[in-house]
Amino acid sequence: MASYSQSVSVTWDGTPFTEVVGLDWSYGGGPSKGRGIPWTDDAGSVTVTTLAGANTSSSEYGLRKDLVINGGGQSLTVKAVWESVSVANEVNGVTRFTVTFKILDG
Repeated sequence: MASYSQSVSVTWDGTPFTEVVGLDWSYGGGPSKGRGIPWTDDAGSVTVTTLAGANTSSSEYGLRKDLVINGGGQSLTVKAVWESVSVANEVNGVTRFTVTFKILDG
């Protein structure tokens, strides 16, 4: 049975993204590395596209905070680092903000 992407919420350090129009994420990377400590250098990534400016300021660049995704059959709570933002403007239309995160805990 299909999972509908309704009622999906995304928060960055407790502040919600609003007017989310796109969400892509992957969790899990390569095998654990290190001396008996579960760790991976690629735990996954998250991309959020929104029509509102909350959490899209470049002052968030490089910060490590809690990223939480819930709803629509999804559940993800991780530490992540804010990697980038891209902004796409439409003439006489809306502005889309796309924020990319790197998941830190694997």
